[in-house]
Amino acid sequence: MEEFYKIADVIKKSRYTVVLTGAGISVESGIPPFRGSGGLWEKYRPEIYATFPTAIFTFLLKPEKFVKFAVEFTQTIINAEPNYAHIALAEMEREGFIKSVITQNIDNLHQQAGSKNVIELHGNLYRWFCLKCGREKVFNKEELRNFIGELSEKRGRREILRIYRKFFSCGCGGRLRPSIVFFGESLPYENFKNAEKEAKRADVFMLIGTSGMVNPAAELPYMARDNGAFIIEINPGESNLRRISDISVMEKAAVSMEKIWKIIQSG
Repeated sequence: MEEFYKIADVIKKSRYTVVLTGAGISVESGIPPFRGSGGLWEKYRPEIYATFPTAIFTFLLKPEKFVKFAVEFTQTIINAEPNYAHIALAEMEREGFIKSVITQNIDNLHQQAGSKNVIELHGNLYRWFCLKCGREKVFNKEELRNFIGELSEKRGRREILRIYRKFFSCGCGGRLRPSIVFFGESLPYENFKNAEKEAKRADVFMLIGTSGMVNPAAELPYMARDNGAFIIEINPGESNLRRISDISVMEKAAVSMEKIWKIIQSG
């Protein structure tokens, strides 16, 4: 318990605390990680489903095979709700203890919890854009749920493609694709530049549920440390970032954030 009091004290004294979150924060919301034991890539081959060209090729060539992945992947995210870690971070931002959240997640749970200053490095499943004109469209849970519901009921290439065109056609005649970053694609330039600025500005940099295995997001804690930030890590699993952390707590995100936020609130 002592480490939680120390973390709370560091945050209370901080002038600019920034948080970086990874898949681990959403595991307690029912979203499995992509990597590691029980991860999505144990079940589906990332070289097929996680690169945009091969995903499109698989969808066109074997749509029923791709639909199985798409339905499971999308349903898991749209059925998830923010857990206490997401909620605590949103409340801490509202009270001025946290300035921004940088996330590697695409699940929109930080925004659903109430966080306002969220920098998304890998996109957002709810936000799509047209491959032809670039226009953005934001879907809600119900719209994606209806799409997945219809998609899961259809059989045959023609019916599956018809459903896709029904939901994801742009007014210009182009097709929509999700804003999520596939393997081999660059991160959104402005988003990563903003994340770099926040990391360099922070005097406290908090890592929650990220193992530091995915670049360039894994560079951010080092940027923060090199600019004098105090590094806090919360991660019950293996991590490449433990060795640069000033405090490391091997505990689940929701449990840890509940303790930390209650200590801060108690004064």
